[in-house]
Amino acid sequence: MAGKSGLASALAAAVMLSAPVMSANAAPEASVDIELNRLEQNGEACRMTFVTRNGLSADLESSGFEMVVFDAKGLVKMMTVFDFGALPAGKTVVRRFDLPDTGCESVSRILVNGAARCKGAGIEAADCAKALKTKNLTDAEFGS
Repeated sequence: MAGKSGLASALAAAVMLSAPVMSANAAPEASVDIELNRLEQNGEACRMTFVTRNGLSADLESSGFEMVVFDAKGLVKMMTVFDFGALPAGKTVVRRFDLPDTGCESVSRILVNGAARCKGAGIEAADCAKALKTKNLTDAEFGS
């Protein structure tokens, strides 16, 4: 019987050794978070409200993201660059953009095509594109 408990102990040790080890001090993954928070009609325009957080190691002096807006039929309505401006490291900011002559009910999807502009100390557009994370709180599809 002692042999079985020794085998069980050895198996338990092997499982523990093969499990990934997470450090309690592990740094969170660097990211640029863009949340589509709201779509609301503003006269003849569809107002898009984004909540953005720069989780990179440095302030962004300027940032702009190319977005593609699709209509209710899934056809591309427009491609544009939304200028998010300066984004301080570790700070959350809200940005609003109005799409003229657009009913919000006709927007079915918004695709983040990539980072058109993203500049900070040691940071380029490719870094922002790689770190981009999206979240959506609306009925329209949103993401990259």
